[in-house]
Amino acid sequence: MSLSMSGAEVGDVPHRTAGQYLSLIAGVLFLLLAVGGFVVSGFSDPTGSNHQQQVVGFAVNPLSNAVHLVLGLLGVAAYTGRRRARAYGLLLFVACAALYAYGSVVADDPVGNPLNLNWPVNVLHAVAAVLGVLIALVPVKLGRPPSTAELR
Repeated sequence: MSLSMSGAEVGDVPHRTAGQYLSLIAGVLFLLLAVGGFVVSGFSDPTGSNHQQQVVGFAVNPLSNAVHLVLGLLGVAAYTGRRRARAYGLLLFVACAALYAYGSVVADDPVGNPLNLNWPVNVLHAVAAVLGVLIALVPVKLGRPPSTAELR
């Protein structure tokens, strides 16, 4: 417990929430996938559908690497605030659910697959969408709000 300016005890408020930690973990994993993807695929042929270019079973190309890089950077940035983490969770859910739905239609089809999606990447997007829901909806334990007398 900590003391407010009036000397009354105020419940401990966690510095970081579970949503913030989950955002950081998701962000770091997406960053690792993006960096590894750029190492494997380089920057040429941004929409190539060569399933031989893989990082731990995930097919990659420069366009999909850029998407994962953005999701990773946003996840790391979301670690800095509760509201940012919740917003990131919502964004992660919407983006990855859309990628999963799109990938379910075009996975393993080299013609209409500019993101080079394969089934392992599709499963990753499904899991990330569920993680996004968890990040957005995880309860935040807050202490007792200060009274008006404590705010003076």
